[in-house]
Amino acid sequence: MDIGKKVNERRKELGLNLRELGELCGLTAGFLSQIENDQVSPSLNSLQSIATALKVPMFYLINNTPSGLVVKADERSKVFFPDSKIGYDLLTPDFSRQMMSIIIRLNPFSKRIAMPLARSTEQWMHILSGKMRIIIDTETFELTKGDTIYYDGDLLREFGSINDEELEIICCITPPVF
Repeated sequence: MDIGKKVNERRKELGLNLRELGELCGLTAGFLSQIENDQVSPSLNSLQSIATALKVPMFYLINNTPSGLVVKADERSKVFFPDSKIGYDLLTPDFSRQMMSIIIRLNPFSKRIAMPLARSTEQWMHILSGKMRIIIDTETFELTKGDTIYYDGDLLREFGSINDEELEIICCITPPVF
């Protein structure tokens, strides 16, 4: 199932028209119509805004993996946002659990500014490769392969790759929010 179809189905489940959804997520009805008809691909920020307005985790809109106990490496839901130079692999089978796990990949020397989340979370990151700078509240940390960090998601300000190799991170989030 594609993003547009999922947005359309969830919007109708909630009894919203395009204008009402647009007011909730700060996007125009015309742009939402283009998304629903697969004429455009939303940015990461737009996708998060839509998911929040539809009261679903962001990965609900992009996940094509059937529920179950196992997620095979070659069957993971994957998404890459060229505008943010960031990619995600969903490691958990669905969103009915109390935690979600993802692999995050950032291009060399790219960063991600944290977006406000719809609810409070706890997050854990493990660095698989690369070197990361992360800002939690007012503290800055530099982490390398094998390092981990655990923090309240509300305090995440920014993280990014600070060298010339891809940054690859496993991130666990509870409760699921994407």
